Amino acid sequence: MNFLDFSTIPWYQWLILAVVPPLIFLLYFLKLRRSPLQVPSTFLWTRTIEDMHVNSLWQRLRNNLLLLLQLLAVLLLLLSCLRPGCRSEELAGDRFVFVVDQSASMSAKDTPSKGSRLDEAKRLVKETIDRMSGSDAAMLISFSDRAIVQQSYTTNRSLLKRKVDQIQQTERSSDISEALTAASGLANPGRTSDRESQIDMQVAEGRDAVLQIYSDGGVKEVPRFSFGKLTAQYFPIGSFEVPPNVGITAFSLNNQLESDGQIEAFTRLQNSGMEDAEVDLSLFVDDELFDARAGVKVAGLSSTSISFDLSGFAGRVDQAIPIRVQIDSADVYAFDNVAHCVLNPPRLSNVLIVSEDQKYLELAARTDRVKKLANVQFESPDFLKNPDYEKQTTLGFFDLIVFDQCAPEKMPPCNAVFWGSLPMDERWSKTGQSSVTPIVDVNNAHPLMQAVQMTTVNVLASDMIEGPTGSVSLVDSIEGSVMTLAPRSGFLDLVIGFPLIQYDESGDASVNTDWPRKLGFPIFMQNLFVTLGGQSQFGQSFNRKPGQLMNFRSRLPYPKVSVTTPTGKTETVSARADNSFVFVDTEASGVYEIRPQGEQEIDQLVAVNLLDRRESDLAVAEKMELGYVEIEGTRARVPARREYWPWLVCLAIVVLMIEWLIYNRRVLI
Repeated sequence: MNFLDFSTIPWYQWLILAVVPPLIFLLYFLKLRRSPLQVPSTFLWTRTIEDMHVNSLWQRLRNNLLLLLQLLAVLLLLLSCLRPGCRSEELAGDRFVFVVDQSASMSAKDTPSKGSRLDEAKRLVKETIDRMSGSDAAMLISFSDRAIVQQSYTTNRSLLKRKVDQIQQTERSSDISEALTAASGLANPGRTSDRESQIDMQVAEGRDAVLQIYSDGGVKEVPRFSFGKLTAQYFPIGSFEVPPNVGITAFSLNNQLESDGQIEAFTRLQNSGMEDAEVDLSLFVDDELFDARAGVKVAGLSSTSISFDLSGFAGRVDQAIPIRVQIDSADVYAFDNVAHCVLNPPRLSNVLIVSEDQKYLELAARTDRVKKLANVQFESPDFLKNPDYEKQTTLGFFDLIVFDQCAPEKMPPCNAVFWGSLPMDERWSKTGQSSVTPIVDVNNAHPLMQAVQMTTVNVLASDMIEGPTGSVSLVDSIEGSVMTLAPRSGFLDLVIGFPLIQYDESGDASVNTDWPRKLGFPIFMQNLFVTLGGQSQFGQSFNRKPGQLMNFRSRLPYPKVSVTTPTGKTETVSARADNSFVFVDTEASGVYEIRPQGEQEIDQLVAVNLLDRRESDLAVAEKMELGYVEIEGTRARVPARREYWPWLVCLAIVVLMIEWLIYNRRVLI
C-alpha cells in the first residue's frame, strides 16, 4: 500500500484541506443563548424553528451522530486526495487472445501447487480474466496437435472463465500452428481481389490484439508465420528445473519374415532429467506378466533400448494378442509410462495374377521370399467372366490383383496393377506412345521402387501414362511417365505403360523389355506384394497417435463393426463404399477391440500410443520461436498501480447521504 507523494502538491493546498475537519468540529461548540420573552401562543410555534439557530459562541460538546458522519465523510475525501493504491499487474490492451496448451506434456505435475501444468495454466488465465476491465474483449483457444476455439471474442468474463474450466487434458502431441492461424484471423484479415475489375481490397480492418500463450514451450516449429497486429506474450508453465522423468518413446515388434521366425519386442526409454535414473520395466502379454526387468539404468538426457524375446509365440498365434510394456516407477508424468502394440497372427496376402502368358510373372512369384509373403493364384483373362471371380472380389478375398494386358469391366475392391493396359476409368489416359523408351528417372524413395535399378533396362514400346489427381510417377522416360501410382477410394492402382511380352496382329509374341532378366525385376515383385499386398508383415501394427483417424478394413466384408475403446466405450461403425471403416474417437491410448456387430469374437486389435520424444521431454522452454519472432518467456506481467481513491469517494458520498437523511428526519420531528 502506498500514497501520493506529498512533495508533488503545494503546501497551501494541504493547509486548506487540513483546516476543514477542525472547522466542522468547532461548529458543534456554538451555543444557543435563550432570553425570556412573552409572546402570543400562536407565535410560539413559528419561533420553534429558530431554536436551531446559533447565537452564542461556546457550548458543551454533546454526543452527536451528525458530527461523526460529517467528520467521517471529510476524512474519506482527504484520504482519496492522497490517492491510496498498491502495485499490481496491468493488462496492456483491450483485446486479448488466450491460447492454452492442452497437449500430453501439460499433464506433468511439477507446478508449485503440485497440480498439473494445465491446471496451473487455467488458474493463471482466470486470474488474467479477473483483471480485465468491463469493456475488454477476449478470445479463448486451446491447442494440442489441433486447435479448438473454446470461445470467440466476448466481454463476458464469467463466460470466459467457464470456458477455461471446460478445457480438458489430452494425450495428443503439440502443434501450435493452427492456434496461431485462428488467433490471427481477426487481427490480420486477408485480402480479396477481382480478376475482371483488377481490384485488390482489404476484407476487413485489422484490430490490434494481445496474444497470450500459456504453454511449456514444447511445440513444433512454425517456420512461416507473421504476427501482424498481434502482440505475442509467452508465459512458461512448469518448473525451469527439469523434473526427473523416464518415458517410453518407442515400442514395436520385429518382422518374423526377416528373422526366420524369431519374434522380439523392442522398446526405447528416454530420460529427460539431468540425473541418471533406474526404473523397473514389465512386459504383459494378453494382460499377463510375461517378463520383467528390474533396475534398468538410463543416463541423464539420454536413451536406452530394451528387447524382449517372444519367440515362444511364433507359429501358434491364431488371433491378435495385445502386448503392453510399462514403467513401474512413478514420476511426475504418467502418459509415457505405458505403451501398447499388437501381436498379429501370421497371414499371407491373397494375390491374383491374370495373364495370357504367365512365365515371367510366374517365375518372379515362385521365389522362396514371395512364398512367405503371399498366396499367388494365376488365371487367364477368361477368368474375369467367371462367376467365381465376381464372388471372390465381392467378398474381398483378394488383397491385390495384377491385370497383364487386360482389364475388368468394373474396378475390384482391392489394390490393382495394370500391366500394359489402362483401367476402365476415365480418369486415366494415354498421352503418347514411344517405340524406343529409354528410362531416365526412377523414384527410388517410394517403397515400390526401393532397391530397384531401372536405368539399364531396355524398353521397346511403351505408352505414356497420365493418372488422376494425386497420382505419383514412379518411372519416367524422356517423353513422360511409364509407371504411375494413383489412389482410388481407399485403394491404390499402379499402371505400367509397357508390357513384358508384346503381340503383333497375327498373334505372335515377342519380348518387349529385358527387365525380367535384371535383378531389379524380382525385387520389384517382392516390393509389390509387400506394399500393395497388405497384411504381409507379421507382428507389425501401425503406431496410431491419439486423435488420429483409425482407417481399417475387416478380415471379412462386414456391413457394421463395433469398436470398443480402452475406456470401455463401444461404438458402431458402418462400412464405406470401399468396404473400409473409419473410427474417429481415438483420444485415449491403449488397445481398441474391433468386432463384427452383435458378435463376441474379435476381428482385430489396433494399438494407439503417443510415443513422442518431444512430449516426454519435460524441459520448459525459456523462449519460443514462432515464425520470424523470438518470444522470451515471462513469469510476471507489466507492473502497474491499482488505485483505491474512487472507492473512497463513493464511500464518502454514501456517508453524506446517510447524514442528510438523519438530519432531515430530525428536522421533521
